[in-house]
Amino acid sequence: MRRFTVGTALLCTVCALASGCRQTANLSKQEVVVQFTLNATPADHARVWDMCQHVEGATPEPLVTKSKYPATLRFNVRYRVDHATNYQLQQLYNCLKQDPTVVGVTPGDSADN
Repeated sequence: MRRFTVGTALLCTVCALASGCRQTANLSKQEVVVQFTLNATPADHARVWDMCQHVEGATPEPLVTKSKYPATLRFNVRYRVDHATNYQLQQLYNCLKQDPTVVGVTPGDSADN
């Protein structure tokens, strides 16, 4: 009976650890969200989304152009930077600064969204 209890406890521990790994897997998903001026048009968003696609380590997320939520459309330019180096991040920031409709960026964890 003792062997069964120890085996069950070990199995429960392994399952708990495995499920914990899946829950924290999203923590490594990093992104940069572009912030635009209030009068930026959808064409401005598309231009910026396209403009910085060449930066290594930064992968543009699909550009959402239709949504019933204004915030989704205002913050629709996002780049995944999961494995970007500091140098690559700086290249992305420098690229984004070239457009006058970009007022800033918000680096963050995509699991927050």
